[in-house]
Amino acid sequence: MMCNKKDVNNWLSEVRRVASVGRDEDVNAQFFMKSRAMTKEVMAKLLSTAFSIVKSRDTDIQNLETSLEECCCELSDVADENKRMKSECALEVVDLQRDVVRLQRELLTEKERQLSDLRATVVASVEDTVKAEFKSYSSVVQKTQQPTAAVIAPSALKSVVRSVVEEGDRSRSVMVFGLEENQDENLGDKVSELFLELNEKPKIEVSRIGSRTGKMRPVKVTVGSSVIAREILRKSKQ
Repeated sequence: MMCNKKDVNNWLSEVRRVASVGRDEDVNAQFFMKSRAMTKEVMAKLLSTAFSIVKSRDTDIQNLETSLEECCCELSDVADENKRMKSECALEVVDLQRDVVRLQRELLTEKERQLSDLRATVVASVEDTVKAEFKSYSSVVQKTQQPTAAVIAPSALKSVVRSVVEEGDRSRSVMVFGLEENQDENLGDKVSELFLELNEKPKIEVSRIGSRTGKMRPVKVTVGSSVIAREILRKSKQ
């Protein structure tokens, strides 16, 4: 028998009616014993209804306890599953971090290899260019340079200025060959005069390449940008 709040209220109303009391506090065991209206038949009916109500409520409580236990078990299972997934995720994160570190190392190794290859290529190109240009220019210097000239003759300018790096290097440097070398020379002024012949007045940094051996050493000239360097090279070839 299912019991709800309405059944309980009906039972309480019946007790109040039979007992003819104004307050629920006046209903007690002494009242039931003294009340003439509370016959055995009435008492038996009320007790039977009360038993059904209590039994139904007890069943409801047991069902609630069972449901609560099942919920607790399910929550425990969920907690265990969450704990397991958390552990697995932590292991996956560690593995991913290791992969990231490994890939970073491989990337650095590859960059170092590429830089090493590029450095070797540039060095080889510079050596080949210096040798070839110095050899090809030696005859030009003999024809165009005066013994007392401070700088190289303009007619030889196209053969003097050469790039010292590969075309794709975007270098800011050019190399000048055959420029007379003196003990107390003002190298910057000499190079500036050369560039004036090309209508260029860049800000420059200059230095001789190699050890002093009595021969004219090439001059490395560094300008402000690769654009300026390419423009100087372009004009020197016209």
